[in-house]
Amino acid sequence: MAAAVMNPNAKEFVPLAKHFSSERQTIINDLQLSLLAAEFPKFAVKSMAEVLYANDGDLMLTRHMLKEEEAIPWLQTGDAVASLYADMRKEATDHARARYAYFDQARQANDVGNKVVAHELIAKGSWHNEQMKDAHTKAAEAIFQQRNPPASRQRHPALLDLHGLHVNEAILIVKRELAALKTKYSKSKRKQIFLCVGMGNHSRTGHARLPSAIARYLLEEEHLYFTEVKPGMLRIIL
Repeated sequence: MAAAVMNPNAKEFVPLAKHFSSERQTIINDLQLSLLAAEFPKFAVKSMAEVLYANDGDLMLTRHMLKEEEAIPWLQTGDAVASLYADMRKEATDHARARYAYFDQARQANDVGNKVVAHELIAKGSWHNEQMKDAHTKAAEAIFQQRNPPASRQRHPALLDLHGLHVNEAILIVKRELAALKTKYSKSKRKQIFLCVGMGNHSRTGHARLPSAIARYLLEEEHLYFTEVKPGMLRIIL
């Protein structure tokens, strides 16, 4: 008979074989998951099983990690992020507008054959373009530091809030922070890291580009397996 565990949400027994390979079932057993389900009724069984498997069946370490997950603070999003984004990106936005204005004027000058003036206007637009890039880089770091103050990054588990960042900015910051955390945790037991990537509810397009980009980066560049513990939040175990 296949091993099974009580799913506290569905109130029914779910065979482990539905979710996990035979290899994983040699590490994860129904008694361990039943104990975890009783202690952490709000967590999905599959999510707990993933942590247990990553910890090589270490029940005490898994309980510790699940307690850490329960303690993750509520993060302000929505209007709070939009306001922070607008404030921190103002300089970059101003340069973007100036860039557009100069490039548009250059196009008009070129259309009437005034190539000298067009060339001068393009140079001015290009300068604002470089200033805009620099301003976005500084804004990204300022946003990350405000959303992730140093004191909060010293706690366990590590939580990286990526709200307010563009895709390329978020990837660079994740790369940097993961490198630091890998060094920090290299001689200790397994540690978990949470990445708050959001769901794209407040993006201009309504489409969440950041979650898929970060997921792809973790798999293809860092070669790290992750799970989505809840919408907009990923967990990595190092």
